[in-house]
Amino acid sequence: MQDRALASNCRAFWAGWPLLALTVAAPALGLGGCRQQGPLSDEEMDQLRLFVLPAGPPADPSNAYADDPAAAALGKKLYFETRYSGALLAPYNVADVNGALGAAGESGKVGCASCHDPATAGADLRSRPNQTSLGASYTTRNAPTVINAAYSPAWQFWDGRTDSLWSQALIPPEGTAECASSRLKVVHVLYDNYRAEFEAVFGAGALPPSIAAMPANGMPGTNPDPSMKCTPGAAGEPFNDDYDCLLSDSDREVVNRAYANFGKAIEAYERLLISNNFEPSPFDRFMAGETAAMEPAAIRGARLFVGHAGCAECHRGSTFTDFGFHNIGVPQSGQYVPATDAGRFDGVAALITTNPNVVRFDRGSDFSDAKDSTVLLTLGTTAPTSATGQFKTPTLRNVSKTAPYMHDGAYQTLWEVVNHYNFGGATGNYAGERDPAIAPLMLTDAELGDLVEFLEALEDGPLRSTVDQALLKR
Repeated sequence: MQDRALASNCRAFWAGWPLLALTVAAPALGLGGCRQQGPLSDEEMDQLRLFVLPAGPPADPSNAYADDPAAAALGKKLYFETRYSGALLAPYNVADVNGALGAAGESGKVGCASCHDPATAGADLRSRPNQTSLGASYTTRNAPTVINAAYSPAWQFWDGRTDSLWSQALIPPEGTAECASSRLKVVHVLYDNYRAEFEAVFGAGALPPSIAAMPANGMPGTNPDPSMKCTPGAAGEPFNDDYDCLLSDSDREVVNRAYANFGKAIEAYERLLISNNFEPSPFDRFMAGETAAMEPAAIRGARLFVGHAGCAECHRGSTFTDFGFHNIGVPQSGQYVPATDAGRFDGVAALITTNPNVVRFDRGSDFSDAKDSTVLLTLGTTAPTSATGQFKTPTLRNVSKTAPYMHDGAYQTLWEVVNHYNFGGATGNYAGERDPAIAPLMLTDAELGDLVEFLEALEDGPLRSTVDQALLKR
């Protein structure tokens, strides 16, 4: 009687997998019942359960406003704000030709969303050639998706050169290739356009009237206010702008504090840009018990992913990344890709710098709401040569929508990506030593196709009806 009931249960289970029943050897019924008879073994399912998303991203004690709805509402506006950005540079920007945001010489065109558009999976699908992003000029790396970036426990950017999401948001405005602006210009835009909202979140006096008397230009390379008694950059401060010539330490503190809060508001918004706020992917539906949510090829790809292909060694956890850094031998090639890129080596060097003229915006700084240098102390005092050419493992959620791939946009299709690993890396110039774990997999074309099908099954659906549709729009 027990065996007949067990057999009935197994037949019901198999009924949900009509196309796969012929491809998986079914052991005879006996002790253990249906175990190992489905399209994926219990062990494989246990491994896949490690990819299920938690309710939300981990807390960020360094940002007291990280989960403040008012901060997120302000952060959304700042994420789409462009008025603080500097001039688009020639000859890189050709309007209506290469995805440029305007014509060379125009200002106020670049913001966070320019290269991390939430409406296009948080990535840059605009710039041409489709390899690195075009802001004020071409950047040297492919802009990674911002969707689910809040799950990263520390390091941001391909080289991990910041230790929080709010400090990450402070780099592009002053990047000459991204926004070509300065923190002083950002703070003036805040003061002129967002003062009431900003002080409602960060407190009265967060944007004091003294800002109005500070030099108004604040752009890199410009002449200082004639009344000021210095030349931008002369003191060794790296931005070469009017910030260098602020007359007092108290003025600099005002600017830096407001600038840090600018980043904290943006983080509060980005913490809403997570897969849980979108309709579940086929993979997530499958893991929730909807056995027909993934196609048979995608299920075969899932078996390879956690099995022979070894993808889960680095692409593990709820966002399919170990958040670590690896050298996988991606060639440095492309029109605007530099001949060499030291990756994590340079990222660590930026984190451990002792340059007294560089203001630190990290979890251990005075701008953190819970000063903690624990993570930074793990880096030591010198960047290890072994970090040369290493780059952060990207998330694979929504990967089918975020081409191109790799830190330099070397590959345009997921097939090229899985083929890279199948051959154990690629030929071409890259910095450092390739990880010895990157070895030929000897997968067939059919198996590579199955892997691609699984990666495509990680694509989120539309924004949930319970979430404000304006989350993705300016």
